[in-house]
Amino acid sequence: MQNVKRSYKDTVFCDLFSDRKNALSLYNALNKTDYTNVEDLEIVTLSEVIYMHQKNDVSILFQNEITLWEHQSTLNYNMPLRGLIYFAHNIDGVLQSRGVNLYGKKLVKIPAPDYYVLYNGKEDGPEVQELRLSDSFLTPKAGYEWTAHMININVGHNPEILDKCPPLKGYAVLVGYVREYQRQGCSLPKAVDKATERCIQENYLKTYLLKKRSEVNLMLLTEFNEEAFVQTIKEEGREEGREEGREEGREEGRYLSLQSLMKKAVMPLAEAMDALSFSKDERVGYETWVKVNKNI
Repeated sequence: MQNVKRSYKDTVFCDLFSDRKNALSLYNALNKTDYTNVEDLEIVTLSEVIYMHQKNDVSILFQNEITLWEHQSTLNYNMPLRGLIYFAHNIDGVLQSRGVNLYGKKLVKIPAPDYYVLYNGKEDGPEVQELRLSDSFLTPKAGYEWTAHMININVGHNPEILDKCPPLKGYAVLVGYVREYQRQGCSLPKAVDKATERCIQENYLKTYLLKKRSEVNLMLLTEFNEEAFVQTIKEEGREEGREEGREEGREEGRYLSLQSLMKKAVMPLAEAMDALSFSKDERVGYETWVKVNKNI
């Protein structure tokens, strides 16, 4: 299987919701509103060139809020911390673009944050879950919080949200059909092609798919190849860790698993630790270990 390196412009979710009309539809669905003026909404997603591996999928500026949307095909309970970093980068970009001075005496007013994680992975997940940054604190600390609203967007979950946002429902259906055809034994390219054709016939994302079918198929192939690649590397990493653990001790084995995942999957440290299910206590020690071993 090829090592597929993700670009933040090559996912269907990012492409769909970088369109302001679709973004407004999603905002309305998540917030139970009915805004219609697309011109009031601004896409403020930062370029990957600026923040490699540390930017979210889509960010919008609307109603004096910066809303961040992150699509996830795996359950990840570190999303509040990641979201906090994403927001810091986004608000920094917005303030810089407007020439705002943070060093003056006058209080700088900023858009309020809101953060959603839209989950459509294969693992069972709750309909809605509030993930809180304070759950990660080594010592409880009142007064500091950041929340990720995790919404399950697999078909059959949260129908009121999907029905109110046709682009999101179409995306969920498209991904569901690809997985369905894969389960039936189709190769990934065949599954993607059949899923796309079926969505067109059933009027899911029809205009979008007719206009960008080849590009969408390529994006889906990239996404699904990456998902399968990361899963393979996770399994290889765990097995490598078990082997090394037997031969050289558990900690050394875990470190080599982490090293393997970061190199082969071109994955940043935090995501590699997520993939290998590192505990909170393990992370501090391994972060130090990686700094010392700069060959990763």
